[in-house]
Amino acid sequence: MLLHLVAEGAEVDVLGPTPLKRRTLRSLIERQKVRFRPFALDAERAGLAETLDGCDALVHLRYRPPPTEGFWPQLLDGVNNNLLETIRLLDAAAAAGVRQVCLASSVSVYTPPALGIDEDGPVGGPVTPYAIVKLQQEDCVRQWTRQTGRPAAILRLATVYGPGEKVGRAIPNFIRAVLSGGQPVVAGRGSAHFDPIYVTDVVEAFLCALEKRAEGTFNIATGKAWPTRHIARLVLRLCGADGDVALNHAEPDRDRPVCNVARAQSVLGFKAKTSLESGLQAEIDWLRRLEVKPA
Repeated sequence: MLLHLVAEGAEVDVLGPTPLKRRTLRSLIERQKVRFRPFALDAERAGLAETLDGCDALVHLRYRPPPTEGFWPQLLDGVNNNLLETIRLLDAAAAAGVRQVCLASSVSVYTPPALGIDEDGPVGGPVTPYAIVKLQQEDCVRQWTRQTGRPAAILRLATVYGPGEKVGRAIPNFIRAVLSGGQPVVAGRGSAHFDPIYVTDVVEAFLCALEKRAEGTFNIATGKAWPTRHIARLVLRLCGADGDVALNHAEPDRDRPVCNVARAQSVLGFKAKTSLESGLQAEIDWLRRLEVKPA
């Protein structure tokens, strides 16, 4: 996402420590396309506020997945590694006079994961540690607005995909399997629905929120429900592969929220533009160039 923000003309400071093993980030730093503050997040309040001084907006994208297993250990890691960092950033942003905050949240906060759910839909039911921490981050951002009187936008993102994606989510897993000569594996009957959104559309949503000094909570999605089986078969076709998907009946179908995006359209002027087929083709081409092997 960082690469796309820079490509859209944003002047970006990256606050570290940030792993430089990612080639895209390392290249941006080496070519001086972004300003890298390698020790900013390790600083005390005054030092972090000094780093943020003069910044127009804080765009908070980072979330470090817990290295642990189990509900309570993962929640503890999420609080220590993500929620506390968010609190420190918001405190420093308030002191530095940052004019706006944009937080990357997730549609995972909605429970149950209904079709057509809007921003006022139910949250905080039987959720994951990740969703609990995201909801707490959201509450901290809202409190920042109340305390400072400055706007903050919370963008609840659907499943983001596209070039640069290396995590073990459904779409890159499907692509890696097919490129290695195997079959994409879907849970259950492959009938669970989710709503993937292409990375450049997500960048556009953040830019819209920044340009409009938006305040409030917004679903950032396409608003379309796709069965996992359909997406896996589309990957097969786009890769020019034969065969069909493999069904893993040991894993149940798990729907994800498919959101109402009317508020983002009316307030932000945002609407996802990238078709599923063209977005998948772009990620397939990128993974082909990397000669990705199966995980």
